[in-house]
Amino acid sequence: MPGKILVVHRNELILDVIREMLQDLGYTVTQAKDGHRALGKALSAHYHLIIVNHALNGSLSGSQLVERMKKYGVQTPIIGTAPDADWATPMGFSEGTVDYLLPSPFDYAELIKAVEALSNTRQTDAAKDMPPESLEQDPFTTPEIPNIPAIDAESDLLESLTDALSSSPIADTPQPESFPSESPLQLPDPIGLTRKPQILLAETDATLTGNIQKHLEQDGFEVSVFHNGRDAYEEAMLNNYDFILTDLWLPGMDGFDMIDAMRKSGVDAPIAILTGHITREMVQELISFRICRILLKPTPPNEIVSLVHAKSC
Repeated sequence: MPGKILVVHRNELILDVIREMLQDLGYTVTQAKDGHRALGKALSAHYHLIIVNHALNGSLSGSQLVERMKKYGVQTPIIGTAPDADWATPMGFSEGTVDYLLPSPFDYAELIKAVEALSNTRQTDAAKDMPPESLEQDPFTTPEIPNIPAIDAESDLLESLTDALSSSPIADTPQPESFPSESPLQLPDPIGLTRKPQILLAETDATLTGNIQKHLEQDGFEVSVFHNGRDAYEEAMLNNYDFILTDLWLPGMDGFDMIDAMRKSGVDAPIAILTGHITREMVQELISFRICRILLKPTPPNEIVSLVHAKSC
């Protein structure tokens, strides 16, 4: 029984061709051209198969995307596509990095062969793990991923992870070395004017950002919205913000890299994470960045406003 496939490629025409091929087989196809966006999609939804080209938009190569997906617990079979000559380069894939190497350009028959090869492997592995009475179930049914609890499945985990952030001894360590040439400029407020608290919001969902921005501005905050991680980082280098709210999965530069770069450049504003998916492993990486709160989507706007008031005023 066909399922969902995530296809990641920087060429829109090739994406459309692959989508049509897979839809002919009955699969539902999700597309991405940017490595960071693809990472967010792979972590926030289940796919029966992922197809990744070696060259992608953004700062992540195909092999780096695969490494991050595996690091954060994605166990979906992966097909890597690249010209033969590129497999030996740092941008290419090596044997063992992906489950199936598909030389490009490839034709319809070669794609079907790769998809069926991994589908048959998945069915065989699933059958081995199922009790006899369950063998008639859908072979694409996803087993629970061990030892990687997801926030959206366990509400108690969010509280425990937030506690881990607030109680972490990292907060008592010296601040990262800052470099005056890269630090945000600290300019005095104009005489006679009251400065509104400045909020930097980095999120790809235009509807969500518009809703959050509206509620924050109604409460007297000034909000700058960015949909690209690199743009948000560069803005934080130019201007001083009282609070930063960001998603983890941004094009251009993902939230992990963006926050790390901000901290290393001397940005000490409170930073909160707004995400639809997070694991303990991700939190361990975030602890060193001094994150003040993790908010799970959908978070009520009044809760976000209360947090910003508490941390920025």
